[in-house]
Amino acid sequence: MSGIVAIGYGILAIMFADTFVEILQKIMCISGICIAATGGIFLAAAIVRMTKKLPWGLILLEAVALIVVGVLSAIYSNQALALLVILIGIWSAMIGAFMLLVMARTKNLWNKGFYIVSAILSIVFGVLLIAHPFGFVKWFIILSGVIALVFGIIMMMFAFAIRRADKEVKVEVVETTTTETPKVTEATETLEASEAPEATDSVEDNA
Repeated sequence: MSGIVAIGYGILAIMFADTFVEILQKIMCISGICIAATGGIFLAAAIVRMTKKLPWGLILLEAVALIVVGVLSAIYSNQALALLVILIGIWSAMIGAFMLLVMARTKNLWNKGFYIVSAILSIVFGVLLIAHPFGFVKWFIILSGVIALVFGIIMMMFAFAIRRADKEVKVEVVETTTTETPKVTEATETLEASEAPEATDSVEDNA
């Protein structure tokens, strides 16, 4: 089932990447509304605590921050999405730089060249996301679709292989059972044949 879902997502992401970008923008807008609503709840809690003469300053500050972030995300959903992509790019570049720093201080690291290439690719990917967030959102979705498609195909092949192996095991069990049944029958018949003369002898002795 997971393989079918991954293949479906991969095909849709590759064919309708622009639609996915629009969906992400709408999701950012809805997320902004939810964040602003959460800020409103915090604001109501701060007012209640204020009337009861309880500490309210930190809750009020959180409420204002949530409302501001939520409203800006809802109004400027495109910019909010670009900011999210930029944050992902910063995270990717930092991970790559950290990997290079660790490898520079580590000696006798197994397969060091592979990790160096991975770190450089991570930095390049992060820089490209930071420089062109909107342009690479579409390609990022297409890339995720390709990865999901390959993963789904592998999962389907794995599922069929497991099912085939299970059927082969069942066939082997049935064949083993059918070959062992005659042997058991022959052994039983031999045992009965060997016991029959003994029983006849005992009857004659009693007579």
